Amino acid sequence: MSQHTILYIEDDLKLAQLVSNYLSNHGYIIEHFDSGCHACYQASSKKYDLILLDIGLGSEDGFEVFKELKQAQDTPIIFMTARQSQVDHITGLELGADDYLTKPVSPSILLARINNTIRRSLAVKPTSTTHNAHNIRFGSLSINTIQREAYLYSQPLELTSAEFEILIQLAQSAGQLVSRDQLFDGTIGRKYDGQSRTIDGRISRLRKKLGDEAVPAQKIVTVWGKGYIFSPQAWG
Repeated sequence: MSQHTILYIEDDLKLAQLVSNYLSNHGYIIEHFDSGCHACYQASSKKYDLILLDIGLGSEDGFEVFKELKQAQDTPIIFMTARQSQVDHITGLELGADDYLTKPVSPSILLARINNTIRRSLAVKPTSTTHNAHNIRFGSLSINTIQREAYLYSQPLELTSAEFEILIQLAQSAGQLVSRDQLFDGTIGRKYDGQSRTIDGRISRLRKKLGDEAVPAQKIVTVWGKGYIFSPQAWG
Protein backbone atom coordinates (compact mmCIF):
# COMPACT_ATOMS: atom_id res chain seq x y z
CA MET A 1 0.00 0.00 0.00
CA SER A 2 1.42 3.35 -1.06
CA GLN A 3 2.03 6.03 1.53
CA HIS A 4 -0.03 9.21 1.45
CA THR A 5 1.70 12.58 1.49
CA ILE A 6 0.43 15.47 3.62
CA LEU A 7 1.35 19.12 3.16
CA TYR A 8 1.34 20.54 6.70
CA ILE A 9 1.30 24.32 7.21
CA GLU A 10 1.86 25.42 10.82
CA ASP A 11 3.99 28.23 12.26
CA ASP A 12 4.15 26.75 15.77
CA LEU A 13 7.35 24.76 15.23
CA LYS A 14 7.14 22.75 18.45
CA LEU A 15 3.58 21.64 17.70
CA ALA A 16 4.46 20.98 14.07
CA GLN A 17 7.29 18.66 15.13
CA LEU A 18 5.03 16.70 17.48
CA VAL A 19 2.24 16.34 14.90
CA SER A 20 4.68 15.47 12.10
CA ASN A 21 6.34 12.77 14.19
CA TYR A 22 3.00 11.27 15.22
CA LEU A 23 1.63 11.15 11.66
CA SER A 24 4.94 9.83 10.31
CA ASN A 25 4.80 7.02 12.86
CA HIS A 26 1.38 6.12 11.44
CA GLY A 27 2.57 5.81 7.86
CA TYR A 28 2.18 9.31 6.43
CA ILE A 29 4.84 11.30 4.60
CA ILE A 30 4.79 14.83 6.04
CA GLU A 31 6.13 17.94 4.35
CA HIS A 32 5.99 20.83 6.80
CA PHE A 33 6.11 24.57 6.04
CA ASP A 34 5.76 27.41 8.52
CA SER A 35 4.83 29.85 5.74
CA GLY A 36 1.71 29.82 3.59
CA CYS A 37 3.59 31.50 0.76
CA HIS A 38 6.23 28.79 0.61
CA ALA A 39 3.61 26.06 0.92
CA CYS A 40 1.57 27.48 -1.98
CA TYR A 41 4.70 27.58 -4.13
CA GLN A 42 5.36 23.92 -3.33
CA ALA A 43 1.73 22.97 -4.01
CA SER A 44 1.92 24.56 -7.46
CA SER A 45 4.35 21.87 -8.62
CA LYS A 46 3.64 18.83 -6.43
CA LYS A 47 0.45 16.89 -5.78
CA TYR A 48 -0.54 16.01 -2.20
CA ASP A 49 -3.14 13.60 -0.81
CA LEU A 50 -4.20 16.04 1.92
CA ILE A 51 -3.35 19.51 3.23
CA LEU A 52 -3.42 20.32 6.95
CA LEU A 53 -3.64 24.08 7.33
CA ASP A 54 -3.46 26.34 10.39
CA ILE A 55 -5.55 29.53 10.06
CA GLY A 56 -3.37 31.70 12.30
CA LEU A 57 -0.10 32.04 10.38
CA GLY A 58 1.35 35.21 11.89
CA SER A 59 0.93 38.00 9.35
CA GLU A 60 -0.67 35.64 6.79
CA ASP A 61 -4.41 34.99 6.51
CA GLY A 62 -5.04 31.25 6.51
CA PHE A 63 -8.26 31.70 4.56
CA GLU A 64 -6.37 33.47 1.76
CA VAL A 65 -3.76 30.72 1.82
CA PHE A 66 -6.62 28.22 1.47
CA LYS A 67 -7.86 29.96 -1.67
CA GLU A 68 -4.40 29.93 -3.24
CA LEU A 69 -3.96 26.25 -2.43
CA LYS A 70 -7.31 25.41 -4.04
CA GLN A 71 -6.21 27.23 -7.18
CA ALA A 72 -3.05 25.13 -7.24
CA GLN A 73 -4.70 21.72 -6.79
CA ASP A 74 -7.99 20.06 -5.87
CA THR A 75 -6.76 18.39 -2.69
CA PRO A 76 -8.75 17.84 0.53
CA ILE A 77 -7.92 20.51 3.11
CA ILE A 78 -8.43 20.31 6.88
CA PHE A 79 -8.26 23.49 8.94
CA MET A 80 -6.62 23.12 12.35
CA THR A 81 -6.62 26.23 14.50
CA ALA A 82 -6.56 27.51 18.06
CA ARG A 83 -9.27 30.04 17.26
CA GLN A 84 -12.57 29.38 19.04
CA SER A 85 -14.68 31.69 16.85
CA GLN A 86 -17.82 30.16 15.38
CA VAL A 87 -17.53 32.71 12.57
CA ASP A 88 -14.15 31.24 11.58
CA HIS A 89 -15.67 27.74 11.62
CA ILE A 90 -18.51 28.84 9.34
CA THR A 91 -16.13 30.71 7.05
CA GLY A 92 -13.96 27.63 6.70
CA LEU A 93 -16.94 25.45 5.75
CA GLU A 94 -18.29 28.03 3.34
CA LEU A 95 -14.92 28.19 1.59
CA GLY A 96 -15.09 24.44 1.07
CA ALA A 97 -12.80 22.99 3.73
CA ASP A 98 -13.22 19.23 4.18
CA ASP A 99 -12.96 19.41 7.97
CA TYR A 100 -12.26 21.90 10.76
CA LEU A 101 -10.49 21.03 14.01
CA THR A 102 -10.00 23.30 17.00
CA LYS A 103 -6.73 22.98 18.93
CA PRO A 104 -5.86 21.39 21.21
CA VAL A 105 -6.99 18.20 19.47
CA SER A 106 -6.28 14.63 20.47
CA PRO A 107 -3.67 13.05 18.17
CA SER A 108 -5.88 9.98 17.72
CA ILE A 109 -8.83 12.16 16.68
CA LEU A 110 -6.64 14.09 14.25
CA LEU A 111 -5.42 10.82 12.75
CA ALA A 112 -8.98 9.51 12.45
CA ARG A 113 -10.16 12.69 10.72
CA ILE A 114 -7.24 12.56 8.28
CA ASN A 115 -7.84 8.88 7.53
CA ASN A 116 -11.54 9.51 6.97
CA THR A 117 -10.99 12.55 4.74
CA ILE A 118 -8.50 10.76 2.51
CA ARG A 119 -10.71 7.67 2.33
CA ARG A 120 -13.70 9.76 1.24
CA SER A 121 -11.62 11.65 -1.28
CA LEU A 122 -10.34 8.47 -2.91
CA ALA A 123 -13.81 6.92 -2.91
CA VAL A 124 -15.50 9.75 -4.81
CA LYS A 125 -12.82 10.66 -7.33
CA PRO A 126 -13.72 8.10 -10.01
CA THR A 127 -17.45 8.94 -10.00
CA SER A 128 -17.93 12.40 -8.51
CA THR A 129 -18.52 14.34 -11.72
CA THR A 130 -21.76 15.59 -13.21
CA HIS A 131 -22.08 13.59 -16.44
CA ASN A 132 -24.67 15.83 -18.08
CA ALA A 133 -27.37 18.34 -17.26
CA HIS A 134 -29.80 15.66 -16.06
CA ASN A 135 -27.61 13.11 -14.28
CA ILE A 136 -25.70 14.00 -11.12
CA ARG A 137 -23.39 11.54 -9.37
CA PHE A 138 -21.37 11.79 -6.18
CA GLY A 139 -19.81 8.45 -5.32
CA SER A 140 -22.61 6.19 -4.09
CA LEU A 141 -25.35 8.77 -4.77
CA SER A 142 -26.88 9.25 -8.23
CA ILE A 143 -29.71 11.60 -9.21
CA ASN A 144 -31.70 11.76 -12.44
CA THR A 145 -33.47 15.10 -12.59
CA ILE A 146 -35.66 14.18 -15.60
CA GLN A 147 -36.99 10.87 -14.30
CA ARG A 148 -36.94 12.35 -10.79
CA GLU A 149 -35.19 9.34 -9.30
CA ALA A 150 -32.36 9.06 -6.81
CA TYR A 151 -30.28 6.03 -5.86
CA LEU A 152 -27.92 5.36 -2.96
CA TYR A 153 -25.60 2.37 -3.38
CA SER A 154 -27.77 1.45 -6.40
CA GLN A 155 -30.87 1.23 -4.19
CA PRO A 156 -33.80 3.55 -5.03
CA LEU A 157 -34.56 6.27 -2.48
CA GLU A 158 -38.20 6.75 -1.55
CA LEU A 159 -38.32 10.55 -1.49
CA THR A 160 -41.27 12.88 -1.41
CA SER A 161 -41.45 15.53 -4.11
CA ALA A 162 -40.34 18.20 -1.62
CA GLU A 163 -37.41 16.08 -0.37
CA PHE A 164 -36.30 15.44 -3.95
CA GLU A 165 -36.40 19.17 -4.74
CA ILE A 166 -34.25 19.93 -1.70
CA LEU A 167 -31.78 17.20 -2.67
CA ILE A 168 -31.46 18.62 -6.20
CA GLN A 169 -30.98 22.17 -4.95
CA LEU A 170 -28.25 21.10 -2.56
CA ALA A 171 -26.49 18.71 -4.97
CA GLN A 172 -26.41 21.26 -7.78
CA SER A 173 -24.63 23.65 -5.39
CA ALA A 174 -22.33 21.01 -3.88
CA GLY A 175 -19.72 22.48 -1.57
CA GLN A 176 -21.52 25.82 -1.38
CA LEU A 177 -23.82 27.27 1.25
CA VAL A 178 -27.51 27.11 0.33
CA SER A 179 -29.53 29.35 2.61
CA ARG A 180 -32.80 28.38 4.24
CA ASP A 181 -34.37 31.24 2.26
CA GLN A 182 -33.23 29.69 -1.03
CA LEU A 183 -34.52 26.25 -0.08
CA PHE A 184 -37.82 27.68 1.12
CA ASP A 185 -38.33 29.66 -2.09
CA GLY A 186 -37.23 26.75 -4.31
CA THR A 187 -39.46 24.08 -2.74
CA ILE A 188 -42.41 26.02 -1.34
CA GLY A 189 -42.50 28.87 -3.83
CA ARG A 190 -42.55 31.85 -1.51
CA LYS A 191 -40.12 33.83 0.62
CA TYR A 192 -39.06 32.48 3.98
CA ASP A 193 -40.94 34.16 6.84
CA GLY A 194 -38.11 33.67 9.31
CA GLN A 195 -40.13 31.40 11.58
CA SER A 196 -41.27 28.29 9.69
CA ARG A 197 -39.40 25.08 10.52
CA THR A 198 -40.70 23.30 7.41
CA ILE A 199 -37.31 23.14 5.71
CA ASP A 200 -35.59 21.91 8.88
CA GLY A 201 -38.11 19.07 9.16
CA ARG A 202 -37.67 18.06 5.54
CA ILE A 203 -33.89 18.17 5.85
CA SER A 204 -34.12 15.92 8.92
CA ARG A 205 -36.25 13.36 7.07
CA LEU A 206 -34.02 13.53 4.00
CA ARG A 207 -30.93 12.89 6.14
CA LYS A 208 -32.51 9.74 7.59
CA LYS A 209 -33.17 8.40 4.11
CA LEU A 210 -29.60 9.21 3.08
CA GLY A 211 -28.11 7.53 6.15
CA ASP A 212 -26.82 10.87 7.39
CA GLU A 213 -27.84 10.59 11.04
CA ALA A 214 -24.43 11.15 12.66
CA VAL A 215 -23.99 14.15 14.95
CA PRO A 216 -22.92 16.41 13.43
CA ALA A 217 -24.25 15.36 10.01
CA GLN A 218 -21.59 14.68 7.37
CA LYS A 219 -23.47 14.63 4.06
CA ILE A 220 -25.75 17.64 4.51
CA VAL A 221 -23.84 19.94 6.85
CA THR A 222 -25.72 22.49 8.95
CA VAL A 223 -24.30 26.01 9.09
CA TRP A 224 -26.15 27.38 12.09
CA GLY A 225 -28.23 30.46 11.37
CA LYS A 226 -27.39 30.37 7.67
CA GLY A 227 -28.38 27.17 5.88
CA TYR A 228 -26.87 23.93 4.61
CA ILE A 229 -23.91 22.64 2.61
CA PHE A 230 -24.03 19.44 0.52
CA SER A 231 -20.64 17.78 1.05
CA PRO A 232 -19.36 16.28 -2.24
CA GLN A 233 -16.67 14.28 -0.38
CA ALA A 234 -19.04 12.37 1.91
CA TRP A 235 -20.50 9.85 -0.56
CA GLY A 236 -18.17 6.88 -0.32
